[in-house]
Amino acid sequence: MVKGTLRFLRDLFFLAGDWVVMKSVKQSGVASGVLLVRLDAIGDFVVWLDSAKEFRRCFPGEKITLLANSSWADLAKHIGYWDEVISVSLNGLVKTPLYRWGTIRQVRKGCFDIAVQSQFSRVFLAGDSIVRASGARERITSVGDYANIGRERKRLSDRWFTCVLPISAKPLMEIERNAEFISALTGKQFTPHLSSIPVLYDLPINLLPQRPYFIVFPGASVKYRQWPIEMFAEVIRYLYRKYGLLPVLCGSPSEKPLCAKLALIADVTCLDFSGHTTLPELVEVIRGSSLLVSNETSAVHIAAAVGTPSICILGGGHYGRFMPYPEYFDGAKPLVAMTSMDCLNCNWKCIHTNDRDEAYPCIASVSVEQVMACVGEIIDGY
Repeated sequence: MVKGTLRFLRDLFFLAGDWVVMKSVKQSGVASGVLLVRLDAIGDFVVWLDSAKEFRRCFPGEKITLLANSSWADLAKHIGYWDEVISVSLNGLVKTPLYRWGTIRQVRKGCFDIAVQSQFSRVFLAGDSIVRASGARERITSVGDYANIGRERKRLSDRWFTCVLPISAKPLMEIERNAEFISALTGKQFTPHLSSIPVLYDLPINLLPQRPYFIVFPGASVKYRQWPIEMFAEVIRYLYRKYGLLPVLCGSPSEKPLCAKLALIADVTCLDFSGHTTLPELVEVIRGSSLLVSNETSAVHIAAAVGTPSICILGGGHYGRFMPYPEYFDGAKPLVAMTSMDCLNCNWKCIHTNDRDEAYPCIASVSVEQVMACVGEIIDGY
């Protein structure tokens, strides 16, 4: 009750400040151009790319500005589907009032004619309210779901849009859901495919292993979605000894201790790139690898987008939405190593344990042998 009341007061405070900023900014000139608001995570952005390129077709001749999560804004600038990319700190937007209102002032001054929020799992403060603040003549979104927004907040924010596009009731993988948005927007069927990231640039020599290599991503956004590193170590030893591939460990700066511990346990020569790559550099490192093994992170989606074979250790929390990829997709679809349990699609509200510092049972029960079987399918073709 107390937490809910505090959240309500926070929202009220932010929305009141938003209104003051909106009234203080005079929008000069004729409204023009399209604002795309997309503030979700790196993996979400990568799987959105197949549909993102279609906005040029949806709004021909219009200047398109992307309001982007700062975690992947640099990658968006390299891809070039947009005329301008505005990088925004998600934490700043929802935790720091002055930063938030500065961003809203910048958006308001853009004087956009159309604003689009295509994220399926909409966020009240970090998506919907920004479209509201834009003052655009047309404000478009989809019905979405309730994963990130409560019913009362969604009922309110639905009224901020001039067009709320319908969705189908059947479960869809995220690439298919993004394609559904484009189909509803244009009135023409859009067939989804794997996202594709073009070659961005040549890597510096320090990020170019001198022999064939594979990549391991041992980290995850939360610990309960992280496969035990002792199991990753077994996979590393297997690939190193059987195929002679050099292990390359990747991750964020905060995952450096985890990667160092993994290298120690594996007891084979590893290159540790954790914390040493920008996101565009990481894309090219993944492109050059023979194989990628990862928890369910953005890395497997990047691998699919650059044509690198990959193995995803998959839990059941969001089964079917992000993984596995549909069978009919062509290209380097990630292989999935998982244990099917009766509690699939729990939205990571585990009924078996309350310990969020250890891998949930659906993750921990994935065996090394399952991952090695995927390795054999990729490398040996069986």
